[in-house]
Amino acid sequence: MNKHLLGAAIAAALSLSLAAQDTVFVKGGKVVTVSGPVIENGVVAIANGRITKVGSADEVEVPWDAQVVDATGKVVMPTWVLAHSQGSLRSANENMQNVPYVSVADAIDPASTFFEDCLRNGVGTIHILPGNATLLGGIGMIVRPAGRTVEDMAVRTRTGVKLSLQAQGGARLQQVRRMRRALEEIREYLADFDRRKAEFEKEKAAGAVPADKEWTEEYDRLKKPGIDLVQKKLKGWLFVPSTAEVDEALRLAEELELAVVVGQNVEKAAAKLARFKAPVVLDENLEFWTRDEETDVERKVCTPKLLADAGVGFALSLGASGPTSYPWWQLATCVRNGVDRKTAVEALTMVPAQMLGIADDVGSLSEGKFGNLQILSGDPMAATTWVETVLLEGKVVYERSKDQRLQYLLKAPEPAPAKPANTGNGGD
Repeated sequence: MNKHLLGAAIAAALSLSLAAQDTVFVKGGKVVTVSGPVIENGVVAIANGRITKVGSADEVEVPWDAQVVDATGKVVMPTWVLAHSQGSLRSANENMQNVPYVSVADAIDPASTFFEDCLRNGVGTIHILPGNATLLGGIGMIVRPAGRTVEDMAVRTRTGVKLSLQAQGGARLQQVRRMRRALEEIREYLADFDRRKAEFEKEKAAGAVPADKEWTEEYDRLKKPGIDLVQKKLKGWLFVPSTAEVDEALRLAEELELAVVVGQNVEKAAAKLARFKAPVVLDENLEFWTRDEETDVERKVCTPKLLADAGVGFALSLGASGPTSYPWWQLATCVRNGVDRKTAVEALTMVPAQMLGIADDVGSLSEGKFGNLQILSGDPMAATTWVETVLLEGKVVYERSKDQRLQYLLKAPEPAPAKPANTGNGGD
């Protein structure tokens, strides 16, 4: 063979080999794409962090020397997406009520065990926002639960301002008044700034100001996030604790670009929430008891079921501890109360991804999206199912078999040392 042809053939073979090694293939499992059909004995191909192909083993060719993650007999799904969380924050709330200029980036603890738990539970994308005990509480960011620093973990920064109608140190009406006043102060500052700028331009045109002089004043840095909020350049995430605040939330939504986070006591406002014409985020408490004022009879209410019946889309949240901190518990609670399985799964995948504006990257398994997927031992709604492996952007970031904390927790107790035999001769 011509040595040039031989050299080209070797180079091509090396190139193919390197390309195969850079690509990860997750194969053999039951692939739940969420946005499409379930694929038995499926294969997910990931290159450069993004999915390049999803299909059956007959449709996707796996090179002999490729990096393969074996998911035979297991379930492959997209990682869960949380639209609203205070997890990992050193302090979820500031002491002052009106602090839209602070950022959760300064309070996230990358070493928090919260992120370890997220990986154990198959969570791959988290929108961290300030807590509910503030008026204008600061700016949130989207992170992945892997990385040594906040910068390593960041997916998107400056994702919105947290607002809350939860009463603090007063009645609900006072909290509404505080919110109205805080927004009005922002508008007054903006109007004054625009007035002074217009006067400067007018004086410049009249020759009262040198022609080469320009307007150099900028917005007050502490007020800039609030200005972006009222100008709809920055999204607002509004916490609505109960039915009593829903009407005010609707009025605010007409003025601002808002995503709504609702508390558990909204059973009487499901129809009103439908007027948002957008999904809402539920807090972690999906069930609660209510008492009929006339009959004094108690009944259990499931918020996701109420909203689903009213045609309101919703995203699920996870609690900080207890059963509500587990995705399977939240999903099973929805299904047990009559929410269909597809809607429940989408509430932890596609719906929050859409609310966050990152549906092109996460929330389902399809070509072009991040290779963020979890490999489960079985049905995601079964209490006996656990997360075997998590991949984020095609990289394995969690393996149950290497989870040291979990191994320590589940380690069988060592047998007690045997008591020495009594060798005495019966005493003196």
